This record gives sequence, C-alpha cells and structure tokens, in this order.
Amino acid sequence: MKRTLFISFDLIRQGEIEKSLAIASILGFLKNDRQLQDKMSFDHLSINMLKYGGQAQPTDFDKNLSVFDLDKFDFIAISAYIWNEYLLNDFIKHLRTLGFSGKIILGGYQITYSDQTALQFQYPDTQIFVIGYAEQSLKKLFTSTATTTVPLFLNEPVNFSEIPSAYLTNEIIVPSGTSMLRLETKRGCPYSCSFCAHRNLTQNKVLKHSLDKVFSEISFITERKVKRVNILDPIFNADKEYLEVMREINRTNLTTTFTLQSRLENIRGTEGTKFLDLCSSGNYHLEFGLQTADITEAENINRRNNLQQIDEAFNQLRERNISYEVSLIYGLPGQTIDSFKRSIDFVQSRGCKTIKAYPLMLLRGTDLYHKKEKWDIKEETTGEFAIPVVTSSNSFTRHDWEQMNDIAKKLTPHDGQ
Repeated sequence: MKRTLFISFDLIRQGEIEKSLAIASILGFLKNDRQLQDKMSFDHLSINMLKYGGQAQPTDFDKNLSVFDLDKFDFIAISAYIWNEYLLNDFIKHLRTLGFSGKIILGGYQITYSDQTALQFQYPDTQIFVIGYAEQSLKKLFTSTATTTVPLFLNEPVNFSEIPSAYLTNEIIVPSGTSMLRLETKRGCPYSCSFCAHRNLTQNKVLKHSLDKVFSEISFITERKVKRVNILDPIFNADKEYLEVMREINRTNLTTTFTLQSRLENIRGTEGTKFLDLCSSGNYHLEFGLQTADITEAENINRRNNLQQIDEAFNQLRERNISYEVSLIYGLPGQTIDSFKRSIDFVQSRGCKTIKAYPLMLLRGTDLYHKKEKWDIKEETTGEFAIPVVTSSNSFTRHDWEQMNDIAKKLTPHDGQ
C-alpha cells in the first residue's frame, strides 16, 4: 500500500472548521473510491497561515511535520496558492532534509493557470503537476500501473456525480452549533472578467453539483444548527437552479445565515423578483463584486457593467432592507484617484453601508496577467504573505496608489487589509 500526505496551506479564521472544503472534497473522493481502498492511504496536514503571518519560513512548520514519518510516504501533495507561493520551493527543499524521498505533487491556482514549460523551471523539484480540479487526476495517478515519467502533467475532467459530500462522509466533522462552514453548488463562472481565475480558464465551464447532493447538505447543516454558511459559488445567481436551492434553504432552515456571492445585474425580471422574495423570507447576506462603477475601467477588465440595471437592483435591495455589501478594486487599468472615489460615491449614494476595497492582483493565466505591458502595469509585494499587487500603471503613480490604499483602509475593515 502506498501512502500520500496532503499538505494544505490554509487561511482559517477564528470559528472556522480547520479542514478546507477543497481538500476535504479531494480526500472524500479518494478515500471512498473502491479501486483505491486497498492500494492507497491518505493523511492530511493543514497549516494555518494566519497563525504565522507573511514571514513564515519552512522550519516554522517543523512541529506540524514532526507527527509524520516523512520517509514512509510515497507522495506529498501540496496546495499552491498566491498566499504561500513565496515559500513553496524552500518548503519542498526542507521536506527533503527531513527525510522525504518520494514524489512531490503540486496543485492549485498557481499551477493550474501557469504555462507547463514554465512550471518545470518555477518548481524544479516537483515531479507531478495537477492542472485544474484534482479529484479525477489523482485517481488516475494512483490507479495507473504504468511507470510514471516525470515531470507529469495531469488534467482529468471531473464527474461531479462521483464526488461524495465532504460533510455526509464525515471528511469534515461539524459539531453542533458550528460558527461557520462553506458549501458549494457549482464551480466556475460564466463571465469572463479579465482579472479573475474563477471562470475555469482551462475548460471555460460551470460544473454543477446535483441538487440531491446540495439538498442533503442543506439538511445536514440544519441538523447541526450551523450559524453561518458561506456559499463559495463565484456567482450564485447565475444559472437556472439557484432559486430551487434557495427554496430548499428557506423550507428547511430557520436560523442559519447564508452568504451568497451574487451579481447585481442578474436581479431583474421575474427571476430577479423571485430571488429578492426568497432573500426577504430567509436569512441571507449578499456579496456583490461590482469592482468599479466607471464604464471605461469596466471595459478595460472585460466587465461591462450595466449601471441602469445596477441602479435598479440597489433600489430594490434598499426597499426590501436586504443585508448586503459591495466590493471594489483599486489599481485597475485606466483608474485614477478621482475615478476610484467616484466608484465609492456611486455605491454610497445608493444606500450601501458596507463597502470593501481590495488591491488588484494579477493572477496567473488571466487575460489581464498576459496584457500587463499594455497598461504599463507594475507590481510590488506588499502586506502579508508577500503577495504581488498592482501599485502603478500608465494611469496612476505609486503615490496615487498609496492614496487609494489609504482610502480603501478607511472603508469597512476586512481581512486582508
């Protein structure tokens, strides 16, 4: 029997379940696959980066790693995200000094949206790269009898009907009265904003969990009396089934608050009215990623906001007294201090009381990442986790960015600032 250790670098805030839904989905799938049960064993180590801050070094995790005999594992699979990018190669080197001699597997956003040739140079001691969703790719790796030639790039499509619930299989243990957990009804986004990697850049599809699975998880959440559920769908109100999900939530759940990432322009017509009716009769908090109210800036990021529809949506939210917040981005191509202020004024004047602003990050594989020279975009690593953010372009200086950053900090405080 071969052994695999999954190491995930997570951002776990107070009151949250320690195992992320992403890693639990992978583990639940692999552990419940009959072909693997006699061939593989799986362990998991979650490292909460929020306990270490952005200056963590690989040796800081020795206490976490000491519970494992690393030389006994055939594979170590590591999550690669923008918040742990700065230490990945040094961490892999450190695993070697601690006795691990098997194969390193890397997956996550930093891997999925990178060029395959570049990956071999960026991560020289990685033998296997998982491109896209990991469930089926890892199953193929672990069930294959062929000799593995490295580097190996895996990108197997996911069949959602074969992925069991991380909650119903007890891959994530949820005590009664848990403060918060996460749920997903679909992965991917139907829109094509040039800064965003949520739209599944490798397949350009939205993949949906079955309603039976989602409804079973809603029932489970109700039984456990969970206080808050963040639904991870990039755009919750963007298909034909989200109203059915809300009806089931309202039918079974009286106390849990559900947070939905939604799109303002989709609140229109008959479906929009039904959406608002369900929000009014249930416990919901809506999150809208407007990003900018400036038409030119929106076009520059391939997000053509319809301000008339947005205005009407704000009116209806205000009239119904529905809980919501709006997020903006500063550092956008074509943006200035004045245009950033106008976006804030636009949202505030519509009655929004909770506004959050985030610095622009250029995520690998996105259209904006590849076109940064067009806008003369410059990046710097600032804040925790050495994450690069855009700090100047041909429309704003580094000094301008500092002013926008100060303005953002005076808005609603939030994690990440």
